[in-house]
Amino acid sequence: MAFNQPQEWSPEPYQEIGIYTLETGMLWPYPVPSPTYPAAPSEESRAKFHQKYAHKALNASNRLTMDELELVRRHLSDLFYEAAALCLRFQPPFSYGWSRAGLMPPAGASLRKHELDLWNKQTAVYFIGDSQYSGHDHGYTDGRLGAYIYREWHRVHDGRPNLQRYNFFAKALQVTKSSESFDVAAVIDIHRQLCNSMSAELNKKVIFRHRFRAEEVDSTNLPQADIAKTWSEHDFTMGHLFRAVLLVADENVIPKTCPVQPEFGLDDDSTLQETAAWLERLMPECRVLMVRTGDDAHLSRPVSFASLVDPLDSDQGDGSGLVDMVRVTVPVAVRFLHELQVQEEAAYPDLRRVADLMTEDHERACREWVDSVMRHAEDVGMDGNLYTWKAVRRMWAARDGETFGDGQGDETRLFPLYSWTSIW
Repeated sequence: MAFNQPQEWSPEPYQEIGIYTLETGMLWPYPVPSPTYPAAPSEESRAKFHQKYAHKALNASNRLTMDELELVRRHLSDLFYEAAALCLRFQPPFSYGWSRAGLMPPAGASLRKHELDLWNKQTAVYFIGDSQYSGHDHGYTDGRLGAYIYREWHRVHDGRPNLQRYNFFAKALQVTKSSESFDVAAVIDIHRQLCNSMSAELNKKVIFRHRFRAEEVDSTNLPQADIAKTWSEHDFTMGHLFRAVLLVADENVIPKTCPVQPEFGLDDDSTLQETAAWLERLMPECRVLMVRTGDDAHLSRPVSFASLVDPLDSDQGDGSGLVDMVRVTVPVAVRFLHELQVQEEAAYPDLRRVADLMTEDHERACREWVDSVMRHAEDVGMDGNLYTWKAVRRMWAARDGETFGDGQGDETRLFPLYSWTSIW
């Protein structure tokens, strides 16, 4: 099913869901970089790379040692995950799905229409107000907040999160009430209704149908199709923390008195570098409400915001002394929920087992890809394959305490510049 296409439903005893090529990377295991192994860049196109290394060639005098070959493999692994991060970020659930003017569904929308993208999320982010409120004269937009969350989610996982089967930090939903009529209690009620609907679906049988030929996709690890199983048996479930905590992006995402001010007006003529440089300063100022729903009896212990700064009002608890909501920056929210998930996995071995299996899935895919690249390099030479060409020069640059960028970002596995392209 493409993100913006209706799902196809069969009569009982199971639901039928069409899977299109664009979704295979999000389902299993990770999108694999091109298997065609492009050649190293031409002399003319090497200008965007670090010139100290771009024109340095491998020859008999600087053959790679066994230790250096192992470092090259590590840099190839980085390239694998960078490609996955870049590819998935442009998929609709991570792009247009984070825009009220795009495909962000309203809270309370039909569960079946958006079901696939609701599973395996840690929380939900509720955006308050209609799409006309989604822009900001500072350059803030819903989508850029989504891009920032995507980056921070990768950061806490060292660039290698489990993203299979639509796993992600949050699902974006919009509440179309104006900010003046916004009520946190009402959002909690909406969220509980959503969770109850999802729980009712978990044990219903579904069957995936591939809407493509196997040769149309690079990966041989396709989602299991043509077998009726429950959502949970297909490894789609409600995130363990999903019931317990939600986030709200209201009119105060950017402080009314913003501590950073643009030095120039951002418009369609602004360069990517100008926009990115400004957003690198602005987005850390963004703050969201993190709300405790009170539905946390299934956790090893109640959710507590005591460790977080600036509780909105210590009297907003439920009588237990626990604060119900705090306003925090995006990195604080992402890390708090990440650490809470780690805590829960330590308390419940089954949670840890599922996470470990998913990690093994994408690590295996990475190893297989690196092995195939190295085999190809044995035939054409390390400088005859684009991936090994890059990996060798990254290794050289890292040894000198430098980076070997290509204009798309650096070796952080986060692609900072491309986080702010117009798709967001």
